[in-house]
Formats: sequence, C-alpha cells, structure tokens
Amino acid sequence: MFKNEEKTRDKIIRSALTLFMEQGIGKTSLNEVAYHAGVSRITVYRYFEDKEALVLAAFLSVEEIFQNGLKQFEHQPSLPLQSVLNIIGNNLQTLPPGNAIARADELKRIYPHTYDKIQEVRQSTLNGIFNRFSESAERKNLFREGLNKEIARAVFEELIINFFDNPRFKTLALNDAELFYQISNIFLYGTLKGELESS
Repeated sequence: MFKNEEKTRDKIIRSALTLFMEQGIGKTSLNEVAYHAGVSRITVYRYFEDKEALVLAAFLSVEEIFQNGLKQFEHQPSLPLQSVLNIIGNNLQTLPPGNAIARADELKRIYPHTYDKIQEVRQSTLNGIFNRFSESAERKNLFREGLNKEIARAVFEELIINFFDNPRFKTLALNDAELFYQISNIFLYGTLKGELESS
C-alpha cells in the first residue's frame, strides 16, 4: 500500500472510531464517516467492503495500543511492567473520547463475531505482556513468596483484558486511560499502603 493510500485508510479509521465513540456504532453511517474523513463514500468502500469491516479495523486500531506495549517489552525485556502499562495508559489518552464500555456492549450486540475477534487479539497481546513480565519477575526474584502465578495471570486477565466489559465501571466518570491506570495500579500494588498492623 502506498503512503498516501495508507494515510487515507488511517484517516477513515480514525474518523470512524471518533464517530462510533461519539454517537454509537449503530447510529453512524458510512456516509457520515466519509464526510468526517473528507473522502467520498466510494473511497470508504475501496478500503472496506462493508460497515462491519470498518468497525473491525476501527476497534483493532485500539488494540494496536496494547500491541505496541508488547513490542516495547520485546525490544526491552528488562523494562518494568509499570513502564509498559504507563505507555499503554498514555496512548489510551490519544483515543477519541466516548463511553468505551457502552461501545463494547454495542459491538457485542451488533457484531458479535467482530467483538470476539477483537477480544482474541487483546487476550493474545496481554497474555504476551504477562508472559514477558512473568519471565522478567522470575529472573529478578520479584514474585512474593507463595504467590500462585496462574492466579496472578487470571486476575491480570480479568482486570485488564475485560475492563471495557465490567458493568461496575459503567457508572464511574473516568475516561479509558484513567480507568486503565487505576486498574493497573491495583494489579501491581494492591489496595493497601503497607502491611496491616494488628490493632
């Protein structure tokens, strides 16, 4: 793909994601996406065969943020997990504003197959991040004694992979990046300042 074509495709994806986040997937037409991106509807169809293909590309662009975090780990294996999660959180701030949890619900309802594909990508990516972190933590002897790593993995997956789907987060007035930071910090450090003193 030529550079100009790639820029046009990226502009369409960014416009689609912006509109999906602002007004919803179901309420956004391909005509609106084309207008927002400054291209014709025919141009949108040159890159995407239908709306579902565009929805997939738009939400996979979010997953690239997590994939870039994994690449950071692969290039710098000694990088602390906190740094990788901070990179992901900072990049989540560049996403268009909107209710990601509502969009995940809508995506699951309208395009369940696409939703499953996106979840597979996220699961694979974040499993990769956890594996890199686990290898590094074992080498440096950072795991707390007696900690079951499979339980740690399950908690990591539940907290971080599924954070867009947790209904309890719907009522919080936090953007995606703030929510991700809070969840990451709970995973890394727990909820208490230090050891509990017996009273």
